[in-house]
Amino acid sequence: MWTEDRSLAIIFNGEVYNYREIRPDLEKNGYHFRSNSDTEVVLNAIHCWGLEKALKRFIGMFAFAVWDSRDRTLWLARDRVGIKPLYYHISRQRFLFGSELKALYAHPFFQRDLLPKGLAQYFCFGYTLGGTTVYKDTYKLPAGHYLRVAQGGQISLTRFWSLDHIERGSFRGTFEEASEQLTALCDSAFAYRLVSDVPVGVFLSGGIDSAFLAVFLKKRLGVDLEHISIGFNDPAYDETSKAVTVAQDIGLRHATKTLDARESQDALHRFVEIWDEPFGDTSGIPMHILCGLARQKVKVALSADGGDELFCGYESYPAYDARYRCLQRFPLPLRRAAAEVLRLLPYRTLISTGLRGQTDSCWNPQAIARYEKAIELLQTTGAEDATRVINEKGWTAGAVAKLLGLSHCDAISGTVFEESFKDRGRGAFIDHMMRTDLAAFLGEDILTKVDRASMAASLECRDPFLDHRLIEFSFSLPLNYLYDHGEHKRILKKIIRPWISPSVLNAPKRGFSIPLYNWMRGPWKPLVDEYLSPSKIRRIGVLNDRAVKRELDDFYQYRGCRAEKIMLLLNFQMWAERWLRS
Repeated sequence: MWTEDRSLAIIFNGEVYNYREIRPDLEKNGYHFRSNSDTEVVLNAIHCWGLEKALKRFIGMFAFAVWDSRDRTLWLARDRVGIKPLYYHISRQRFLFGSELKALYAHPFFQRDLLPKGLAQYFCFGYTLGGTTVYKDTYKLPAGHYLRVAQGGQISLTRFWSLDHIERGSFRGTFEEASEQLTALCDSAFAYRLVSDVPVGVFLSGGIDSAFLAVFLKKRLGVDLEHISIGFNDPAYDETSKAVTVAQDIGLRHATKTLDARESQDALHRFVEIWDEPFGDTSGIPMHILCGLARQKVKVALSADGGDELFCGYESYPAYDARYRCLQRFPLPLRRAAAEVLRLLPYRTLISTGLRGQTDSCWNPQAIARYEKAIELLQTTGAEDATRVINEKGWTAGAVAKLLGLSHCDAISGTVFEESFKDRGRGAFIDHMMRTDLAAFLGEDILTKVDRASMAASLECRDPFLDHRLIEFSFSLPLNYLYDHGEHKRILKKIIRPWISPSVLNAPKRGFSIPLYNWMRGPWKPLVDEYLSPSKIRRIGVLNDRAVKRELDDFYQYRGCRAEKIMLLLNFQMWAERWLRS
């Protein structure tokens, strides 16, 4: 779309929800509109006020490119938390950009040269961080940033939004006042995301976040939407009973689907098509199926993503905070010596012996993972280092180089795991973990998962909790408004308590995950054996085949290798065969 004077053109993806409020200000400034779209408002706002001032007025999810024909300058911008993706590639001759790597693959001169740092991040965390991708000279535009490409090829990157100015506890009101202000913010944020000329639904998991969203929409805003849930035939991973309870409590229209290993395995082959970069979150499989189910009924779906990061929802936060404060009482040399002693103990043998006798479907070798993570935590040097260890789901940053056949590989420099946040007294480490998770786990994992899964199903997914006004307010609240005496998401529970069953409010948290350990050892094992065979490892030529064989042997012989590691290897090999060799 072009401006009336043909000076600016825009390519736009996403939604700016408050465009109707911005438009009258532009009309007062003499702008004429040919459509009722938010795209035209975005374009004219940039023409009127400049990019940065315009960005600060937008409420929504977006990625866009603007071409200024007056000085032959290209601008790229991405929303504050990174709901919508934007990739770019730089070479001496060309600047390529698109919403997915698939767009760059389509260009005949795009070079698929792998970047060790990006690979290392994937095998450590299951995703790449910040602006990094798995390719050289290829980047993600970081959330909350815009980029300028000048006529002469000069490139500059600017951050237009962050939480750095928001102090934990800067809100000085009472808990009651905070609840009232949060309710008012939710009124606005949720109502904006209901505006649509097509049917709207809600993902309902049975957890507090989605229950809050469903209850608030029905009881507070008075809207009756379709609610969609997905579960598993393994009760250890199934939350549909809680979702049904929520639906019954407040009279929601509700549809549910149950998955098994076979249907999930069929979806696994589509996984690398949809996520065209190495991506290690296996909950993308049920998310893809959930989006397909939702699309049969609606064209827009609301998701409750962000509730854990904003309202202290992860049950590991207090436990890690207690460990971290305990560790700080001891000098680093003493902790390192203790770690060496713990490594010498035959912990793998002892735990693996116990594993062989287990038949419960919910059992997996997390005891070994927790033991090894405790050893790593003993040696951390500060909050940043400790948060990095907590977030590692595959290899450690120190061990991943061997898997890639390298002597050394830097996975961490320049990432959020090197950022320090101002000390905020007791609970400072919890606040640090929440800020890091907002940028890393939510921004690079969860939002990537939901965007690709929903777009593949032609479903628009909106995130009411990720309104930047809600984010800023939640991080200004005292920590005890969010978590106190074992109660997580305290302020959310207070708001919906009159309308929901205590069994839902008090139920333990269960992540959106699949029975990975059992499936890897059972119905998915032939797939693992095929893609992780020495011949295929050598043919792709990225991984050390001996290191991969050691991990497989440890996993199948109960020596403590986690299923997440095998899944990272499997997903990478399937991706490489599809995209790297094609």
